[in-house]
Amino acid sequence: MKISSCLLGLIGLGWLIYCLFQPIFDQFFGWDTLPREVFTQKFEGVEETGFEKEIEASKRLIDSIQAASSAPSISVAAMINGKMVWTYAVGFQNIARQIAADTSTQYRIGSTSKALTSLGLGKMIEVGEIHPDSSIQYYTHAFMDKPNISIRQLASHQSGLRNYDVCLCFPIWEYYRNKQFGSIAESVADFESDELLFAPGDEFAYSSFNFSALSLAMDNVSINGYLDYMTEHVFKTLGMNQTLPDQQNVELKDRSIPYEVYENMYREAAEVNLSNKWAGGGFLSTPSDLVRAGNVLLNSTFLGPETIDLLTSPQRLNNDSINVQNYAMGWRHNYSKRYFDGEQAIEIIHHGGMAMGGQALLVVYPAYDLTLALTLNKGEAEGNFQLFDYITPIGEVFISKLNSHDSIL
Repeated sequence: MKISSCLLGLIGLGWLIYCLFQPIFDQFFGWDTLPREVFTQKFEGVEETGFEKEIEASKRLIDSIQAASSAPSISVAAMINGKMVWTYAVGFQNIARQIAADTSTQYRIGSTSKALTSLGLGKMIEVGEIHPDSSIQYYTHAFMDKPNISIRQLASHQSGLRNYDVCLCFPIWEYYRNKQFGSIAESVADFESDELLFAPGDEFAYSSFNFSALSLAMDNVSINGYLDYMTEHVFKTLGMNQTLPDQQNVELKDRSIPYEVYENMYREAAEVNLSNKWAGGGFLSTPSDLVRAGNVLLNSTFLGPETIDLLTSPQRLNNDSINVQNYAMGWRHNYSKRYFDGEQAIEIIHHGGMAMGGQALLVVYPAYDLTLALTLNKGEAEGNFQLFDYITPIGEVFISKLNSHDSIL
């Protein structure tokens, strides 16, 4: 009897340890060799007349990036002067079923979701539903024991809210949460009682929870809530028909399977539930939809110039210095020397994102009326975001064309 009790106790303890550290244990299982066919699937979408050389050069770049990165699939889109000039996809959105990716394939876009939320926030600001310098406490019953935290501070990561941490949950890391939250208010309750890292406005600390809190304010002022507002007033208005929240157990024919890749081996990414971070990291989208979002900053009547300037101006701390990431309100805005061997400082407004089994990057080039977006169904370890290295040479190809003044658009 004692032996049986001990054995059951050990089994129970082992199961508890597995549940707590599941992502680590799962890394040892489920790996398979990437099939050669992944690198032979090509989907040619929009190819605008007048950009033939640039498109062919960019195709070769994407093909070489896929080979070097072993990404199961990559999708890309380019928009110039408000017109889609190129869309392209390579690889499989679903390896097991051998479903090729195309330009309708949806990817987890991670923190690029913040740029989309920014557009919804901008519209609410413009119509007077939210004021950027009003507090989260004004719009919600959350954070009532904290100093006033402004909408501007949430949208620019200057609130003092913490980022992902360990938790009393399975598994123990919040980034890997697999819990379905019933509401945004419930997800915010997970961290609202935690101490602030600093007084609001004193410092900068990037955290997706800022956008969870921001979306709670948007949720409360919108008649049907945050997700409905984003769908009806942002995505549908902008023609972003393939953009939606990544909801667990919802079948979507165009959704890419999220993968982990190591050298030439792959496995499906760990299952996660993104209901605690729709606004900051929970959307699915396509590059074509993402460049439509980026184009709002250049050619759209969706937002007025004052609102666009508000959303894209790097925010200042209480000491009047600009934060270390040149972060605006849902966008980063800086002059990059990545291009042309550092010979030019190119103005870019951008946001990238990483999620379990997905990556995305959206870059707007105001001086050239150019917007590019790139997505992959391959995850990466934190700190190993390489999409700028991938998108920069494509940007150079199109910028060189636009600099030559022979573009027909």
